[in-house]
Amino acid sequence: MCCNAPSFFIILYVTAVYFFGIYLNFISFQDYFECYACKELNFRQQDYDYIVVGSGSAGSIVARRLAENKNLKVLLVEAGSSGGGILQIPAVGVMLQKSSFDWGYRTVPQKQACLGLDDQVSIWPMGKILGGTAMLNNMIYVRGHPDDFARWFRDTCNYDYSIDILPYFEKLENNGTNKHKGSVPISDLPYKSNVSDYFLQAGICLGFGISDGVNAEPGFSSPKITIQKGQRWTPYHQLAKNRKRNLAIVTNAFVEKVLLRDNFEAYGVKYTHMEEPIFAKAKKGVILSAGVIGTPKILMLSGIGPKQHLEKMKIKPKLDLPVGDNLQDHVTTGLDLLTFDYSPNIGIRQMLSPWSMLNYFLRSRGPWTTVGCESIGFFNTAKEIVPELQFMIFPLGVTIDDGYYLSSLTGIGERLWKKYFAKIDKPSFTILPIVLHPKSRGTVRLKNNNPRTPPLINPNYLSDSYDIDILIQGIEMIKEFINTPPMHRLGVKLNPIKFPGCEKFEFDTRPYWECYVRHFTLTAYHPIGTCKMGEVVETDFKVKGTRKLYVVDGSILPDLPSGNPNGAIMMMAERAAEIIKHHCWKTQRKCCAAEVFQKECQC
Repeated sequence: MCCNAPSFFIILYVTAVYFFGIYLNFISFQDYFECYACKELNFRQQDYDYIVVGSGSAGSIVARRLAENKNLKVLLVEAGSSGGGILQIPAVGVMLQKSSFDWGYRTVPQKQACLGLDDQVSIWPMGKILGGTAMLNNMIYVRGHPDDFARWFRDTCNYDYSIDILPYFEKLENNGTNKHKGSVPISDLPYKSNVSDYFLQAGICLGFGISDGVNAEPGFSSPKITIQKGQRWTPYHQLAKNRKRNLAIVTNAFVEKVLLRDNFEAYGVKYTHMEEPIFAKAKKGVILSAGVIGTPKILMLSGIGPKQHLEKMKIKPKLDLPVGDNLQDHVTTGLDLLTFDYSPNIGIRQMLSPWSMLNYFLRSRGPWTTVGCESIGFFNTAKEIVPELQFMIFPLGVTIDDGYYLSSLTGIGERLWKKYFAKIDKPSFTILPIVLHPKSRGTVRLKNNNPRTPPLINPNYLSDSYDIDILIQGIEMIKEFINTPPMHRLGVKLNPIKFPGCEKFEFDTRPYWECYVRHFTLTAYHPIGTCKMGEVVETDFKVKGTRKLYVVDGSILPDLPSGNPNGAIMMMAERAAEIIKHHCWKTQRKCCAAEVFQKECQC
């Protein structure tokens, strides 16, 4: 068995994980019996102007912006719990996976990918908590590349990045300067291991520059993250900090469907709270921000989706739209593909040290503020301006806890652990090569018409050979990366153990790596696209063919951005809030005066 930490610390770690799991269940159970909203507003009886479904990054921004108008009554509905203060510790985020604060989604078995994982499925954690999936993620903030958004709005009148996109990023960001004082703090890493600088030096040795870490430009950098004073920061934190009296929040509220009139006007939602059905009404609009899985599920349960599928589910079709199509995800591979001769100063021992705890609670610093990823890089080919490949570099691997917890989060079963990971006898680390613009497309579909049944998620990983080519290019770049003087000083080597299922292929050949990526296919936790803008929603975020029904979350993105998508999702939410509040947007004001909607524009 791999010994990344002494047995005493492993035993202590396992004990801590066990009791922390009990603690999570306790605070979730406690919150369930505390009505979070009824202390201030009787949400069961009151009508609202707007109802926002989902308190993730997008939903929290939209709810906060709408509530800035004191004349509007806004209801924010969240299926999960409120959580507790200890959950704001950055390093705790990974511990929320597979807990009551995680929807616990799993894909259907993949035919061409994930062949080495348990049941050939990919595990997709998503936040079921105030703050949404941003409470579980790595907190990395990337804008993406300007050409990403040009593709999204290519059919829009006189689109201009500097007018239609950049101002919303700047409105969002607070980077500590006088120029940008937005709502989301963008900061440098508060903690880095003693090997972090070696990664940047290796990038320089390959001829890459140091990028700014925000824009997806070729080069390496330390990531920018959404942390403030050592604590995880999400748009919900900003909403809670500036909570308005006209904003009601109800947790543990499971939305089943949107209420629609015969003319497809949304006038409310049906949800259950404490097992009681509630019909909440909205005069001006319903905004779905339930995420790339939750939003299409609610729409289809409401009768909006592919007609044949809805009829098969015995749901009366109201609007035939490609809801649930166009599912995309940043696909990756390569956990523990590399080993050190040198041990980094971060791991189980450091996390469990009393000094780390004191350093965090007294100074908001130390290992507990780690986000895991310590370097990122973006790369493109000579033919492409937009980056095709991203690196996320972690100084640790899943072997650090000897298979007691972390491996289960990625679908590594006991058989795979024993035949591969347990044989790694050195400290391991990970460079994830991420396909930024995969061509494989999947679907989200209902399993039945019971709202409580998890949907069928099929990302259809690696169905397009382009995705395999980019992953293998990434592995070839990793080999160049570790063949640099900084990596030689750390004694970094390629893990020579053949991956189970690929033994018949010669190691480090194209056939071997293709087998490897098909067997060890991993999600980068960045799914988008299931309510595609231009097909399901208009550019004003309104669902096609409906009135007063909007979608604002990652499901509307037509394509994946170049980098971690949370930044782009938050930017779009700022944009959507302005449009919904004022019924217009800047490009329409600029060049479409002849349009009817221009007469209604009051911005």
